[in-house]
Amino acid sequence: MTDKVTLQQVAAHAGVSRATASLVVRGTGRVSQETRDRVFASMAELGYVYDQVAASLRTRQAKVVGIVVTNIANPFFSELILGLEAEIRKAGFLPLLAVTRDDVAQQAEAVSALQEHRVAGLGIVPATGTSPELIDELRRSRVGHVFMTRYLDGAETSYVGPDDVRGGELAGEHLFQHGCRRVAYLGGPARMVSRRDRLTGLRTAAARAGLDPDGAVLSLPGETSGTGGLELGRRLAADPDALPDGVLCHGDSVAFGLYRALYDAGLSDRLRVIGYDDVPAAALWEPPLTSISVRGRELGREAARLLLGRIENPSAPPVVRRRAPELRVRRSCGCHGSADSAVDPATEDSP
Repeated sequence: MTDKVTLQQVAAHAGVSRATASLVVRGTGRVSQETRDRVFASMAELGYVYDQVAASLRTRQAKVVGIVVTNIANPFFSELILGLEAEIRKAGFLPLLAVTRDDVAQQAEAVSALQEHRVAGLGIVPATGTSPELIDELRRSRVGHVFMTRYLDGAETSYVGPDDVRGGELAGEHLFQHGCRRVAYLGGPARMVSRRDRLTGLRTAAARAGLDPDGAVLSLPGETSGTGGLELGRRLAADPDALPDGVLCHGDSVAFGLYRALYDAGLSDRLRVIGYDDVPAAALWEPPLTSISVRGRELGREAARLLLGRIENPSAPPVVRRRAPELRVRRSCGCHGSADSAVDPATEDSP
């Protein structure tokens, strides 16, 4: 057939009313399975395609959820997206992904385009430097939204992410209890809120260990990637006499780059190293990478469940959920017991 097949034609072919056929294609209403099978068979035979655009114009909402992240190359975000996608698909939505490269202008463009496509909701990892005005814009448009892994200071909006202050504390307690007296925090943009929170936790751990945080914690911001870790690692390796005792990396990918630089300089056994996120590759590294686990895939699922609630009721009060991180101990921090174990620093014995 050369003309577009209509739902009325499908209904006539299946021997049902147009209203019944509409219930079938939308997956709603009380329709017997036999009738549904007959309508689907007619749709296949006639070549009918449900017009989602027209449907979204009628309902003012598409069965699509926008996902806005800063860096798809970061393996943590891959885990986050996989968890989020699995949960929203179960609810009958499809994901539409946009990547901002941590750029506020690209983020504004992506959010605007997704709104124009009438997405049902938005899950956003905000770019560094995002203004609270973005939240005001989303509220005015009544788009259900959830911020993920990063929040905005002073802004009230639904958020799901790790407790990064606690994550920094866990890493710091472990390193200082194992004899470190000077620890570097490697990677991450200087203005990033998660970096700031992790540094706060690291400094708190230094103070609890009886050290001066200003002297015990060194901050080296940089790109959150393997390349960024490599460049920062080369800076450290350029002066072996000034090496810190330990390093907390902003992400596992930063730790991978750091190890490349240390290995090239013959210094790979000089530092206790802890990563962040605990992506699947961390346990496969050599030495296996100790990391702060935030369980990215579970975080994505929780963000999706919260987002689905916001889609149902965009005006509901904001919900903030900070997930407790966990230290996954492997050999990169100098521990030679279990190759992969969880440690509670409050009960861990110091060497």
